[in-house]
Amino acid sequence: MSGPGHPSAGGKKLRWQLFTNSAAQAVGRLLVALVRLVIAGILVRAYGKESFGEYSLVMGLLTVADWLVDFGTTDVFVREYSRQPADGRRLLRILTLTRCIQIPAAALVLIGVGAALRYPPHVLLAILTGSLNLIFFGGVLIYRVIFRAELTIEHESIAELVSVLSMLPMVALTVRWHGGLVALLLCHVVSRVIYFTVCWWFGRSRFSLSTKDAGRADVRQALQSSAVIGVIGFLIGGHETIDVVVLSKLASLTDLAYYSAAQRLIWPVLMVLGSVAGTFYPVYASFWVNRRPDFDGLCQRALETILLLAGAASAVALASAEFMMGLLGPDLVGGAAALRLLSVLCFLKSITSTLGPVLYAVQAQNQALRFIVCAVLAKASLMVVLAPAYGYMGVAIGALVVEVLAGVIPTAVMVRKYAGYRVHWLCPAKIFAIMAVAGSVPRLILPPGSWMAGGVALLMYGALAILTGTFRPAELAALIKERKA
Repeated sequence: MSGPGHPSAGGKKLRWQLFTNSAAQAVGRLLVALVRLVIAGILVRAYGKESFGEYSLVMGLLTVADWLVDFGTTDVFVREYSRQPADGRRLLRILTLTRCIQIPAAALVLIGVGAALRYPPHVLLAILTGSLNLIFFGGVLIYRVIFRAELTIEHESIAELVSVLSMLPMVALTVRWHGGLVALLLCHVVSRVIYFTVCWWFGRSRFSLSTKDAGRADVRQALQSSAVIGVIGFLIGGHETIDVVVLSKLASLTDLAYYSAAQRLIWPVLMVLGSVAGTFYPVYASFWVNRRPDFDGLCQRALETILLLAGAASAVALASAEFMMGLLGPDLVGGAAALRLLSVLCFLKSITSTLGPVLYAVQAQNQALRFIVCAVLAKASLMVVLAPAYGYMGVAIGALVVEVLAGVIPTAVMVRKYAGYRVHWLCPAKIFAIMAVAGSVPRLILPPGSWMAGGVALLMYGALAILTGTFRPAELAALIKERKA
């Protein structure tokens, strides 16, 4: 079942497939981010920042539930599919049966968490409504294995874009008819139905949903193989949600709204970077087994590529934080400082999101688990101390500190120890310096809140990247020329 885009492809073809997959992911996620930004702006203006904070809280909890539906199985099955493409259909049937168990389990956990935290009845009802989306997201994840392993992830990018675009008219009608939080979550469920349908359409020739010949022993083995990655992912999901949960309990609704709005602007960028980083994962898995001498070079190139993209987005956010927060609503401009801090956090997270999958590819996830546990406990403790005293700014600063000490440093150390790959930090350091300069200078020469600041920052970033040799347009031109040849 090895497709034309399998990582075993030759060098030039593989480079082109990685480029096109990364480009498709970046463009698709950026378009999705723009649509979600429009939706967030509609919600803030129609319902106010407090209701927007509640909506963001529910969506954050749903993100954790989404990972429970996955629980590491996607990474494990992509890895095995990449190494054994001829066994692909059997693996997918096992995965389908596994999803039939994971979906109701994730829904029960989600509803239980909402009840345990004693949220108001309308929030609990919204959580219950949103849990229906897990059925269709579970289906999406089955086809995601095919798209990632065969380097045709652009199919999922199209499906996601179509689903998010469908949200626009649904949200507009909900606002017009004065629908509440539950109605907004119902819109999310319908969009997930569309997401799954389009994925199925693209993947139906490769696999039709079936559990034929898959048994309990197969599911047990799949869950055991993915258990550690699943726990890590669940902890990471909780790690990302701790901020808003703590603010919702220990700070004001204004703090929650400011921080949620900044997250709403940063999360799409993290999704883009994570998706582009995910493009390299099946190649990591294949190279580790079949092309070990090329493994280190691939890891370094992946890291530099992701950081180059992260630096551009962070520079724009640093320079135009007031303008970007104002797009969501004039009442949120006061939280611009949170967006600046989270933009730096975005850059740091791009390091861990790129190096982390390397540990999964070399099956060193057990060693990573204890560091993730420490990171979650450290962040929760720090948030509880900082939120009541310093509000959203204390939470943002705490998140930065934890990411450096319990994220970037341990991940780099573990990658060197278990994968034998030593990160060369010169290029990442140059990218960070370029980001800082490009994000700061426009704020000194342009008035606060100017829409031009982001554009100037992006131009400066590109120019400095080329002048310092961090980005070489000639390499991209040569790759396109190879493809045409």
